[in-house]
Amino acid sequence: MKSVFDVGMYDGADTAYYLECGYHVIAVEANPNLIDSAKIRFETQIASGQLICVNAAISPNGEPVELNLSGQDLGSSSLFSDRIAQKTPIGTITVPGVTLHHLFERYGIPEYMKVDIEGADRLCVLALTSDTRPAFLSFEIGDDVDELISHVETIGYRRFKVINQNSFRELARQRCLYDRVTQRLLRFMGYSEPGMVRRAGRFFTVGHSSGPVPWCSDGSWRSADATRSILRDARASNSLSGWYDIHATLVN
Repeated sequence: MKSVFDVGMYDGADTAYYLECGYHVIAVEANPNLIDSAKIRFETQIASGQLICVNAAISPNGEPVELNLSGQDLGSSSLFSDRIAQKTPIGTITVPGVTLHHLFERYGIPEYMKVDIEGADRLCVLALTSDTRPAFLSFEIGDDVDELISHVETIGYRRFKVINQNSFRELARQRCLYDRVTQRLLRFMGYSEPGMVRRAGRFFTVGHSSGPVPWCSDGSWRSADATRSILRDARASNSLSGWYDIHATLVN
């Protein structure tokens, strides 16, 4: 059974999807309350060994770290206090730390690793080497995206996509005719934004899911240079809206 690392499990939406697809899942989550919820929701899969939940934050040296808690949204809790400054901060807790190297040593290198850890994605991405690279990778775009793309390119990733996490569309297709018509219909019916979006034959919850796995995600693969270019053009034209993930693959 191939494995997937869900680094930043949140409420388990992605974990549930990976389990349904038949993968062995290692779900890493710093917030103990979310881990407790997952143990109830996924009791059967944990008992069978298909799912392993790791209550820890990725840290550079594996030592415990301070997690800043958001009272507005448990999934927004972060190692960085500025990330939750406008999301009802309710204090900090000390959580166990773990390195990506330790996770790979214990559970093996997965087929796919999803990373979404509220501003700390670089701790995972920069820890990857040419010997410890999953076949597929996704991580959230931040101010360091150019650095992270350059790093994963040097260790062998060859093709990339920029995926809009509000619509699960590839950046160049985020204003396609179908979506514009659908949006108008929703607003006519009194809805501002869709709560769920259908992609790759199934529904994904906006704001809770990372969407389809990279080999099923929307749009075409691009080179690293073409990806940097489309991001540069999108910034210049102010066409970036919401948040985005980078999908990367080793396949040429």
